[in-house]
Amino acid sequence: MRRYARWMLCGLAVLTLAAGCSKKEAAEETTATAEETTVESTEEVDLGEITKLGTYKGVEVTKMSTEVTDEELDARIQTILDMNPEYVEITDRPAQEGDVVNIDFVGMKDGEAFEGGTAEGYDLELGSGVFIDGFEDGLIGASKGAELSLNLTFPEDYASADLAGQAVVFDVTVNSIEEKRDAVLDENFVQRMSDFTTVEEFRDDTRADMEAEKVQQADTQLQNDALMAALENSEFEINPDAVEQQFQAQYSYYETMVQGYGMTMEDYVGMMGLELEEFETEMRNIAEDVIKQNLFMNAVAEAEKMEVADEDRQYVADLYGTDVETMESMYGQEALDEMAMQYKVANFIRDNAVVTE
Repeated sequence: MRRYARWMLCGLAVLTLAAGCSKKEAAEETTATAEETTVESTEEVDLGEITKLGTYKGVEVTKMSTEVTDEELDARIQTILDMNPEYVEITDRPAQEGDVVNIDFVGMKDGEAFEGGTAEGYDLELGSGVFIDGFEDGLIGASKGAELSLNLTFPEDYASADLAGQAVVFDVTVNSIEEKRDAVLDENFVQRMSDFTTVEEFRDDTRADMEAEKVQQADTQLQNDALMAALENSEFEINPDAVEQQFQAQYSYYETMVQGYGMTMEDYVGMMGLELEEFETEMRNIAEDVIKQNLFMNAVAEAEKMEVADEDRQYVADLYGTDVETMESMYGQEALDEMAMQYKVANFIRDNAVVTE
């Protein structure tokens, strides 16, 4: 199975909006994400056609188990413990690597405090590498109440041109030292992290959360598996120009996203263990899948004489955690209705599937 072939409807709907994969007027611009990333559809391109609408009612699918095992519960709780270590104030020894020191500091260049170099009550984990070289090392061995002057030099490639390569002095006061310790699942931890008082209550609540997550995952998987099974029963003739337009829109979406994080596309795909050419091939495959889905869903909607109602728009708004008015302002009425119809068709196929537990 292709690495990206199975899409989730919610994510696909966003890409559908970003790509303008149904016919649009020239130069129509739609919002791709809640962060207002936009992609332009510069021309109207025919998607192709569905040459055979196969069986879409009664497709056979298997629903994943929603049981939470003790092993899964223990693993989740361990993750919670790892993310919430205990901090214990230390007064009988100086600071060492891994400790969290609370400090006041003033950074000065040529005897004058520079912008952004002053803070009070700042918590710093020694060894985290947050500050420039020498700052954190200079605090190792300092005791509570110590006042130090650190003579340091900013890196040559520092983001601020005024400070790059410059010698500075940081006057630092150590207010307190805390030792980070691994959290232990006991009543103290439970009461620190929740409204519960006992370990048993905490475990039961965590299990309930996991079960709710699995129910949602199972429903999403069932919906997507039923849709994929129905799609495989149909045949298509896809316009290559439409695939290329869809690909370019999706690629632009990802490119804008990764640039916002200061990365290149090569960096991004490399994090997934892929070459850029391989990623582009997979993206074109997804573009074709998106077009097939649109043709298929339009055909099912027509065959079942479906129309978008207010409750369908509300369903989509609820999925996105907002209201219909916000969705309309972000994406436009037409795009919202297209998305609502996609979910309506997908839910119809799921509800008419033959499900094996």
